[in-house]
Amino acid sequence: MALSIYPSEIEQPFDSVKELSVVDFSGELAPNQEDWIDQTKIHLLTVGPGDPLYAWFGHSALVITQPSGGKVMYDWGIFDPNQPHFYLNFALGRMYYYVVASEATWRIQDAIDEIRDVKLVELSFPKEAKFALISFLQKNIQSEYSTYLYHFYYDNCSTRIRDIINAATGGDFQTWAESKSAGATLRNSAMQNMIHSPLIFWALDFLQGKTIDARLNRYDEMYLPEALHQAVLDFTYPDGSELAISEEILQDTKDLGVRFTVPVNPVSYDWVYGLSGLAIGVLLLTIGSKHPKSKGLLLGLILLILAVLGSLLLFMMSFSDMDMTYFNLNILFVHPLLFIPAFTFLFHKKKTSKVLSFSVLVMVILLVGRLIIPVLFVQDNLKIILLLLPIFYSGSTFQSRRNSIGR
Repeated sequence: MALSIYPSEIEQPFDSVKELSVVDFSGELAPNQEDWIDQTKIHLLTVGPGDPLYAWFGHSALVITQPSGGKVMYDWGIFDPNQPHFYLNFALGRMYYYVVASEATWRIQDAIDEIRDVKLVELSFPKEAKFALISFLQKNIQSEYSTYLYHFYYDNCSTRIRDIINAATGGDFQTWAESKSAGATLRNSAMQNMIHSPLIFWALDFLQGKTIDARLNRYDEMYLPEALHQAVLDFTYPDGSELAISEEILQDTKDLGVRFTVPVNPVSYDWVYGLSGLAIGVLLLTIGSKHPKSKGLLLGLILLILAVLGSLLLFMMSFSDMDMTYFNLNILFVHPLLFIPAFTFLFHKKKTSKVLSFSVLVMVILLVGRLIIPVLFVQDNLKIILLLLPIFYSGSTFQSRRNSIGR
């Protein structure tokens, strides 16, 4: 049975929330420990988006400045492509990441040299919590605690730090953040960092199902490093004191034009995909009226790509631990059966396809369902349907019936 129907239990090698729950953040300190902690600083480091796909969402880390002046960076975003079965684990959604401690100065300079935004926020904690937090970080880098099972939305370099900050504030950080709406879903918030590459975004958006379409609060939103940074600046303790002591902007690239910028306010691009689908559909119909063979080749290639994408989705829904793909309605109209019309159009010069007719019918039902019963059709796949519906229609039997009536 598909994992999307009966998901398997996934063992987390190191659950930091569980470990944090047994840490005493109010334990009394010895005089020498108080002296040491008074001279120690804790900073949240936030690095903006980079050029590789895995860096589009930025990065978070904690930096400890010791009394000696040395700076140690704790980073939960390390993966090793040379680890055994890395690519198989990646395909199955079992990505194991590490936390490492390294000298912070050169790591920060690396980010600056990559021309990325770099910001530091000094954090304010009670002395006891501050000492316990640093002790926990030192424990984190020990081999038996350094590996964790990465999840893009729920367990990453940013959420690990969020949970540590929450524990050090006695849970006040989470209580405050969960009372605030983020005004977006996981899908919409992630889109802002990917929409600069429309095809990659569309493919990744296609592979994700309804589980990422629930409304977020600000605690959930902190899977994004920038959201964590802003929340740290906004949060105040119940007594009115601020968590953020100071903010230091080491590099701001917004006016340099080196790469995409993330919109401050979420923007919907459904209309862009709708117009694109309509343009492609009209183009295919126009070409088909004069050059049926050319239309067949073009439509066949499009369907071949979609058949591969649908096969990938079916595999992820059935055999992987990528729970964001589960219960994905897109599998109803983009699936391995599209190989049939793809090869038919490519090699047999057929003008229409019943498989595409069925897919068109499914997409129309889904569109009507979104309007009539939105509580049941919660998956936000409108941009997927708007792009594909005109394309599929151009090769469906509906076209054949209309032409036969005209004759």
